[in-house]
Formats: sequence, structure tokens, C-alpha cells
Amino acid sequence: MGRHPKTGLYYFPKDVDFWDDFKIMDLMNEYGPLGAVIYDIVISKVYKNGYYLEVPLEKLATQIIRLIGNSWVKEKSLVQQVIQYCADIGLFDKALLSQSVITSAGIQRRYSEVTVRNKVNKDKYWLLEKDETRAACESVPSENISVAEKAVNAAEIPVNAASMQQSKVKKSKVNESKVCILELPCRDGSFVVDKELFDTYTHTYPNMIIELSLKQLRNYLCTNPEKQKYTSNIREQIDWWLSGDEERGKHRKNEELSGFPATFDINEYESTSIVDEEY
Repeated sequence: MGRHPKTGLYYFPKDVDFWDDFKIMDLMNEYGPLGAVIYDIVISKVYKNGYYLEVPLEKLATQIIRLIGNSWVKEKSLVQQVIQYCADIGLFDKALLSQSVITSAGIQRRYSEVTVRNKVNKDKYWLLEKDETRAACESVPSENISVAEKAVNAAEIPVNAASMQQSKVKKSKVNESKVCILELPCRDGSFVVDKELFDTYTHTYPNMIIELSLKQLRNYLCTNPEKQKYTSNIREQIDWWLSGDEERGKHRKNEELSGFPATFDINEYESTSIVDEEY
């Protein structure tokens, strides 16, 4: 009799530019570090359960206060306000939160990426369309193994190690250029920045950390959907964004090369012309 697939995760990925996300900036601006801690606890509980958490908010607030300590937060109403604000800014799905269900499209996208080989039933409260789920799974290299799965006994795979290694090398050379680095939201779907295109940008802007710049572009497009382009012409928007970051000295590999200090000031970022221009 087959084992039931484990739904909860042992750990989950967290982007290094987590604090650069505009939604997190909004949360910090509204509730300070306490807001970020509450959000972090909530998503940890979600991933521990799977891709959603169904729990009365009052009960969840009590659990969070016990974890943080009532020296720092005493009122359950404050914790509930933070969770509701997270839904208001798009970190959680607002409609499902009204039913005491905590999840989001972003949570489910990351869950799909780390459970690509785990056949979990995703019918309940699933927000992603089939093509979005497929794209999330295809963006993960085939060598990645779900963190929700147990290790496989080596004796169950009687394959010659040398032959398997040769096969992996050949396959990796063929598929290397097709590996998805990240996706950018567009009006007609998503645009995949693959390794080949990513390497092109890296050579064009050798002094920049291209991944950080593209991730900020992704956050900007998610926050401002009216600025999204079609997949057919988003390359122009990417070029414009990268050249703008280079001109302002952002995301430099060596800060001394640019003469601009690193900044995470949202007011400074929004005051630049990039937010108001055509793209």
C-alpha cells in the first residue's frame, strides 16, 4: 500500500531580497519589525501544514503571542490587524482569509516549486491556474527533490553510477540554456528569463548584480500591474530598467565603483523617474 504524500514542508525557500519587496516594506512601515515577525511566523505555520492554513484568527493570534512573548505584544486584536493588513496588501488572499483560510498565489507557487515530485492533492483552496502551476513546476531543475519527500533507498535504484553521471552531464549541457532564472509578470502571461538571456544581461552589465535588479523589476510589476507589458515587447522594458539601474549606480558588485551608497529607502526609490516614466 503506497504512502500518502506528506503535505507539510520541513523548510521553505526565502529570497535574499525579501526585505526589498514593496509589500514587506509597506508592512514594516505600518507595523514595524513586529509586523514582519508576525508575517514570518504565519507563513512558517502555513508551510508546516502545506500550502494553506485553516484556523480561526483568534486562535492563531493566541499562538503567535505565546511564541513572541506577551512582553512584546499583549493584544490579540493587534496580531489580527497585522494578518488582515497582510491580506489588504496582497501577501495573503483576502477572500479566503475572510473564511479563516490563510494562503496566497505566491505561497502556492513556491509550494509547487519545492514539491514538484510530490503528488499532493491541490484541489482545496487552490488559487493558481493550471498553466501557472505547470510553469512553477517546470521552472525547477529536474535534479531538485521535494523537501517534503523522504530519501530513496539506494538499493532500489540498480543503475550504474558512472553511466548515470554521464547521462546527467549530457542532459545538463542540452538543458542548461533553458533553465529558468526567474519569471516576470506580463499582461498575457509570464516572461521567462532563462540562463541564456540572463548571461547576455550579465555580459552587457558586468558591474551589476543582474538578479537583484530583475527581482526588483518583478516586484515593481506585481505591485503596479498597469505597468506590465506583453511578452512580445517586455525585452524593451527590461533593457530600460537595467540601464536605469546602471545609470543610478544600483546593485553594483563593488559599491566603490559607483560612488553611490547602498540604500533600502523606499521614498528614495519611488522618487526616481523610473516609477513615473512610460515603462
